[in-house]
Amino acid sequence: MKRLINRRVWLNRLLSAGSGVVLVLALSVIACAAAGWKVQSYYGTYDVKTKKPGQPAQSLVGPKDEVWKTPTAAKKYVIGVSFPHLKDPYWLAVDYGVIDEARKLGVGVQLVAAGGYTEINQQISQVENLANQKVNGIVLAAISYSGEDQLVAQTVDRGIPVVEVINDIQAAKISAKALVSFFDMGYKAGVYLADQANKSSRPLNVVFLPGPAGSGWAPDTLDGFKAATTKLAPGKVNILDVKWGDTGKNVQLQLIENALATYSQLDYLVGNAVAADAAPGALETAGRVGKVKVVSTYITPPVYQDIVKAKVAAAPTDFTALQGKMAIDMTVQILNGKAAGKDFPFRSGPVIQVVTPSNYRTFSYDAMFGPRNWRPVFSVKPKE
Repeated sequence: MKRLINRRVWLNRLLSAGSGVVLVLALSVIACAAAGWKVQSYYGTYDVKTKKPGQPAQSLVGPKDEVWKTPTAAKKYVIGVSFPHLKDPYWLAVDYGVIDEARKLGVGVQLVAAGGYTEINQQISQVENLANQKVNGIVLAAISYSGEDQLVAQTVDRGIPVVEVINDIQAAKISAKALVSFFDMGYKAGVYLADQANKSSRPLNVVFLPGPAGSGWAPDTLDGFKAATTKLAPGKVNILDVKWGDTGKNVQLQLIENALATYSQLDYLVGNAVAADAAPGALETAGRVGKVKVVSTYITPPVYQDIVKAKVAAAPTDFTALQGKMAIDMTVQILNGKAAGKDFPFRSGPVIQVVTPSNYRTFSYDAMFGPRNWRPVFSVKPKE
């Protein structure tokens, strides 16, 4: 990361001064730079009967604020990874996190992508193929919240732990979860809009674009958004329409164009990051720049760049790349014989923060997205 590089340059300058006090201070800077990131964790036993969409199971204890600890792999494991797709920068960032952490730990990865949120049968088939290849563990970003429970159970019953990443899942036998609550992501976006509504002389009109209706995350963002605006700005945020759709850019662009043509009194487009990325161009074409603002429920590199340019007003960051790292770490912990919920968190994710044009400089780009020149990597061999 750039900040770490800058610290090392600063350290070299300090060491050249030859001061013992400076040396101690410099070493403390290295220790801080090498430390893990802040997370919110849940411990205990996962009881699916206490699980509600968008929330941690009530049987778990938390959240506990702590610093993430990276394990050491006891063996040269091979981990299968299944994504819904790799057609937007969000999942490219998760790919970076998974691959980078696997390389650091010396474990192998076989990564597959189903092709979209409509391709649940393809994902099920791909996970079954990974299991048949006798991978040691699987990291799953489920397409469906409840439609892959049997898949998880069958895989775990074969002795292959399954760790969920990014997207929440019901699955009674899921081994661990590296994710944040998308309810909380939507809530954070709602907090931002509630603040804007409370400053306005009239109620604000919103069209919400959650993403795929059957996913384990898009409905949660809508629920979280509603919860925040209802609580913090009652009667001041009007959701004129909710438009569901796959996170392909063409699909989201069509939904936005329809919303702009339908609602002349629209103040905000709020929704998934693909929609937020498509929105500034659509607003320019429609002559609505400055009249309609954009808020995303999560962040990607294009949305980040639009925030820098003040074309997008706000987006919560779940530090996507870090979640990919955490999923690999959790899988390695289980394969090392550690117990999820006891020796390490059953569920954990980075602390959510909101990025705006006024504060974007305070966030690490790499922690959110990985290197700017990253390209998809599908396979890593274990270190010899």
